[in-house]
Amino acid sequence: MRFTFSIALRYLFSKKKNNVINWITWISVSVVAIVAGALVIILSAMNGLSSSVMNLYTNFDPDIKIEHTKGTRFQPDSIPLKKIEDIPGIKGWCLSLEETGLLKYEDNQEVATIKGVTDYFPQLTNITTSLIEGYYGPQVGGANESLMGINLAYKLGINTDANLPLRVYIPNLNGNGSGPSELFSSISSYPRGVFDINSDFNSKYLIVSIDQAQHLTGIYDKINAVEIGVDSITDPSLVKQQIQSLVGDQFSVKTRFEQNEFLFKSINAEKWITLLILSLVIILAIFNVMGSLTMLVIDKKKDIFVLQSMGANLPQIRFIFWLEGSLISGLGSLIGIALGIILIVLQEKLCFFGYGTSSGFDCFPVELHILDLLIIMLVINSIGCFASLIPIRRIQS
Repeated sequence: MRFTFSIALRYLFSKKKNNVINWITWISVSVVAIVAGALVIILSAMNGLSSSVMNLYTNFDPDIKIEHTKGTRFQPDSIPLKKIEDIPGIKGWCLSLEETGLLKYEDNQEVATIKGVTDYFPQLTNITTSLIEGYYGPQVGGANESLMGINLAYKLGINTDANLPLRVYIPNLNGNGSGPSELFSSISSYPRGVFDINSDFNSKYLIVSIDQAQHLTGIYDKINAVEIGVDSITDPSLVKQQIQSLVGDQFSVKTRFEQNEFLFKSINAEKWITLLILSLVIILAIFNVMGSLTMLVIDKKKDIFVLQSMGANLPQIRFIFWLEGSLISGLGSLIGIALGIILIVLQEKLCFFGYGTSSGFDCFPVELHILDLLIIMLVINSIGCFASLIPIRRIQS
């Protein structure tokens, strides 16, 4: 094995009789390196996008959400919140009450989802990090203050510095209105902050304290969900299992991934589909390796005769040239991965590529995963090793 490897290594780096073969060999290495580097950059970019999307949802969606399976609302007493608090890893929880309503600000109006929350909501979601104007106002028992997305604020013409009330209307849910004026329930709230998360949240939500939402809906004993925060060192899926055993089958317990399952599965599917498509490019790149190996077999006919004279059998000789093709693929993949890592690190440090946001300029996100690098190495070298079997069949005893 050591003898065959040393000969294959010598063939890779030594000068050939025909200088064209040298060029073809190093072109093959370069092509494989370019493809490997491109794979590193593309997969790292998709990892960065996936993490960025996850971080955006972290600013609004909780780590775990409990909802009723058969209805939109339930009584909070039906959930053993004290026992849930004792589960290791849980930071806290908040109650949530939602209803669709009409917002009216001066002469502008817009439909939105009114989300009433208890005081732990900012710590649960880190929504305060997404504020681009004003401050977080909704507090239970405090002033009638609210928070909304930037798209909603733009459509309504909100000015958080002006002390102008925002009127919120919903149909009278109790159904006991005796005249046109009682067909709708309403409250006044003062918009004190504007957040920017993503277009879905920015156009949809008005956040108020839960007592404002209860006063608006007339529902004081029911909620839509219990939202739970989990610390960074605890696996939310393990906490989910413990909560599910406490609340039973009549409640659904979902992690943040499960709350947005279609979105995150789509992102992961795009990543692996991209890898599959680029694997076809790898196959094209490996044709260069096959051409280089074919030329090398032709160039080394005398060496093959000498090796046979020294006692090497046909399988050993074929193995030397197969190893040569594998070395070309392996060297090219190592160089490409190294270059890809360097470019990713430079992007993180120097920000070559970016995009504009409402709050300024952000670097395009990239994120290296060791598993991706191992997969790239495995795919390139597997294809290279398999393709190298084709040219060595030309070697005859």
